[in-house]
Amino acid sequence: MQLNIFGQTFEYRNDRSELEGMWQNIFSMLAEEDRQLSHLVVDGVEVYDEMEAYIEERIDSIRTIDVVAVTMQEYIRDVFQTMHSYLTRALPEIERIIDEFYQTPSEHTWIRFEQMLEGIQWIDQALYWLTEHPKHSLDRQALARIRETLAEQLRQLLEAVEAGDAILIADLIQYEIKPLWKEMTEHVQTNVVN
Repeated sequence: MQLNIFGQTFEYRNDRSELEGMWQNIFSMLAEEDRQLSHLVVDGVEVYDEMEAYIEERIDSIRTIDVVAVTMQEYIRDVFQTMHSYLTRALPEIERIIDEFYQTPSEHTWIRFEQMLEGIQWIDQALYWLTEHPKHSLDRQALARIRETLAEQLRQLLEAVEAGDAILIADLIQYEIKPLWKEMTEHVQTNVVN
């Protein structure tokens, strides 16, 4: 299989034993160019998540892997745009979850609640990356404060889940998570526009 990165082509055998060396080569070249991995194009298919697993599952038939890398500023902008899009789309869903927890949550409510928690985990990871990455001029203190507040609210939310208290879950989402969600949306909006 061919690996194409920064105008160079490398040949690897279609064998799992080649993958560690291939990934080392990719990340070494990204570091040299001061770039961030955006995604891979594997035989014409764009792969953004679980790239290693995707390649391992198809190792026998892969012909080409194109590495798509971006500058740090482009990557940060993409993170903020993705976060803004998610936060904006999720707010109406959060309203529905609150309403349903104040009544009697159905199995579907719990599934959507779980999806909300997965979104919070993704936001937490993104905020962690943004606060820990030294190559940008973002307000790290504001991002760290939002992340700390989110972690505390998530802890309280999980305690309410363990207690099986649907009203407390609804209250926490209504009066803690939702206002923070709106604050994050405003903060992210500022960074998406700039």
